[in-house]
Amino acid sequence: MAEPRLALAGCGTVGAVHAERLVAEGGQIVAICDPDAEALSRMARLLPQRPLLFRSEQDLLASGEVDAIVLCTPHARHASQIEAALDAGVHVLCEKPFVTHHETGVALVQKAREKNLALFVSYTRRARGHARFLQSAVGKIGPVRFVSVLRCQPWLQAHGRTWRMQESEGGGFLHDAGASVLDLTLRLIPETVSAAYADLYRAGSAAVDVCASVRLQFRSGARAELTLLGDAPETLERILVVGERGTAGWCQREGAPAELYLKQEGSPQETPDPAFYRIPTPDIAFLTALRSGRRFDADTASDLYDGATALPTIALVERLYQEAQWG
Repeated sequence: MAEPRLALAGCGTVGAVHAERLVAEGGQIVAICDPDAEALSRMARLLPQRPLLFRSEQDLLASGEVDAIVLCTPHARHASQIEAALDAGVHVLCEKPFVTHHETGVALVQKAREKNLALFVSYTRRARGHARFLQSAVGKIGPVRFVSVLRCQPWLQAHGRTWRMQESEGGGFLHDAGASVLDLTLRLIPETVSAAYADLYRAGSAAVDVCASVRLQFRSGARAELTLLGDAPETLERILVVGERGTAGWCQREGAPAELYLKQEGSPQETPDPAFYRIPTPDIAFLTALRSGRRFDADTASDLYDGATALPTIALVERLYQEAQWG
């Protein structure tokens, strides 16, 4: 196709990140949408060319001015917005976690296939060097027996007055940041989850989960334990993968370089450079796919960021919320 005409729905912090990536890749953002006039104005000033401004996705899609839309809106709104975009013949790149109900996600993926439209999900972690290093390490130390994840960040402090604190909008730390590490965990252990447990905790006056302790058991007997702290004073992430033939790990503290290691049984420890493993972000992959003019129907091989690949994580998060114990 000709250079795709892109739209951006949601002009907050996350929308600005997507806009920067797309513009850096030569993408043409011709329209933006947000009910907040001030947010619209801020975003318009960031773009190299003045875009069309809309206060609702319905008006934007009805305009016929765009070929693709990037959704950076509250989680609970994604499903209806994706459906409306597909009905309008518009390709979609949606912020994770895509949708909040697995059954809805399955239907939307099927609809995108039938309409030959791209439906991508922005799991940026899949492109990051540390995540891809850990996946590559599994082939050297696996099968995986145990995965441990610690993710800390001042999420409550940053989002305490936003929609992320509202259950009706799909808020909650497990839905938000938790989805990324659960997605990575399922990619490190690509098996059926035979048992799943979650202890969820609120903090202060928050109506949604701010912290979580998750335990997963897989069909092979492998286990995973995830500790998610959304009220921490600093951003910190640490992942350990234990396989039958060695271990691999990653640690990242805010403002410090990433620390990676691989220790295979009988071999000296390796400390690889995460930059070696990086691949294009979802924005670049989405734009490249559209520019190629290729098909997105059921006979097309699934892309790394295709909506279908996000369904296992959606199902797991939904299951954890349904069965969680609240502290």
